[in-house]
Formats: sequence, C-alpha cells, structure tokens
Amino acid sequence: MTVEPAETIIIRHACDGEHVGLTELVMRSVQCTWGYPDEFMNWNPEDITIEPEHITEMITNVLEVDGRLAGVYVLRGEAPEMELSRMMIAPEKTRLGLGRLLWNHMVETARQHGVRELTIDSDPNAEGFYQRMGAVTIGAHDWSPPMMPGWHVKIMKYQIR
Repeated sequence: MTVEPAETIIIRHACDGEHVGLTELVMRSVQCTWGYPDEFMNWNPEDITIEPEHITEMITNVLEVDGRLAGVYVLRGEAPEMELSRMMIAPEKTRLGLGRLLWNHMVETARQHGVRELTIDSDPNAEGFYQRMGAVTIGAHDWSPPMMPGWHVKIMKYQIR
C-alpha cells in the first residue's frame, strides 16, 4: 500500500491578475455544484465574477491546495459591518472541510479589521452551509431570474464575537 503525501493547504491574499482564474473557479463551482443552466450563468455574470477591483480594493483571499486555486472569498465594505461578497470552493474540493477552513479564516480576517457583523447575500443552495457556520437568515430579495421563478437570494447576518 502506498501512502499519498499530505496536501499542502494555504490561504493567502489574491494577487493582481488572478481575477481570471478566480472567476473561472467561481463560475465552475456555481454551475457544477448546483447544476445551474447556461441561461442562468449568462443572466447576471457580474454578480459572481471576480474583477480586478475585488483584488485591489477589497479583501480577497484565496485557498490553494498543492499550489492550485481551490477557493476564494471577498469581503467588501468597512468596519464595523462588512459584506461577504463571494465565497466559493472548487467543486472537486467540496465536502472535505475546506469551506469551514475558508470560513474560519474569513471570520478571523474580518475580526482583525474591526468587523462585528457580516451581511451575506447567499445563493439559496449555500444557505444551509452559512446557517451551520452560525449565520441567520433574515429575509430574501424580492427579485428572481426570469428562467428560475421562485429562486431568491437569501439575506443573512453573522455576528462576530
């Protein structure tokens, strides 16, 4: 029996120019994890893409596994309340505890910046994850994509202690 070497996992600040690879990760994750059709993916892509400004003007950190991009989160705004703008794990790396690892890093980063409350606009499929992390659903946006009536982004809050 051979033993696989342990994976090297790091979380670091995103680098200039990584927005393209991070956008690919986010788009692949959204579509593969939740099975959204191409029509949905093309409907409002600016809501899920990572732009250069996310890296230069916001707190954007990436999770790498063995040197490959495997996750990302973006914090937007100023203390004492910030928004968790994006948080994704590559679809082939889900259910391994990496989401919780990235969440814990994000919370500690927010705490270090003086944040006491996070607002999260959550895909309804991610709502359960955020609830397990301690976030509370306080509502839902009243709009939905035309191809998916009844689908609503959840509004959530998380108190940092």
